[in-house]
Amino acid sequence: CLLPLWYTLCVSLSDKSAAAGGLVSMWPVGLNFRSYEAIMDDKAFFLSFWVSVKRVFWGTVIGVGSTVLMAFPLSRNKRDFPARNKIMWLLVFCMLFHGGLVPWYMTMRQLDLIDKILGLALAGGLPIFNIILVMNFFRNLPKQMEEAALIDGAGVWQILLKIYMPLSVPVLATITLFTIVHHWNEFFQGLVLMSTKDKYPLQTYIQQM
Repeated sequence: CLLPLWYTLCVSLSDKSAAAGGLVSMWPVGLNFRSYEAIMDDKAFFLSFWVSVKRVFWGTVIGVGSTVLMAFPLSRNKRDFPARNKIMWLLVFCMLFHGGLVPWYMTMRQLDLIDKILGLALAGGLPIFNIILVMNFFRNLPKQMEEAALIDGAGVWQILLKIYMPLSVPVLATITLFTIVHHWNEFFQGLVLMSTKDKYPLQTYIQQM
């Protein structure tokens, strides 16, 4: 796990010709800090870093929030939620078949999300794989606790917030990590949705370098 990171660090500290020629192995060749000096002098690097931080924050809040709010009713049985099966088939269909880049871009444009940080956060706002994970976790929780809460007069929101959410910390932590990594590493959406380089997220900025 550490070896690729160490190798990347050695390459970044090596002379340009040595790095390009594949001469770097486990130690820097021609030790220098010119790459880091160039990055520190580039204001676009810090702007893109800040854009990525905002994108990760809002993308995680929206992604995890929408996932929980959709997974909870889908974890009910058909008697409690008659439309469950139809919505599940729709989600599975959307997971298997993508609408395409052009319709996606036209939708984002019609929603006035071009050149806006909210566009980057909403671009993958409803990850279906995460919904299925959380839904199955909810379905495996003991139903007796929910029944006891209903007898005590608890409503649906109270059951979700006070019973399901505290018991679901492991799966919520998992999908939060998935969402953070996705938004931090994704570069293509920033390239398509942002028209100026000062609005690029970090990965798009690095890819353009």
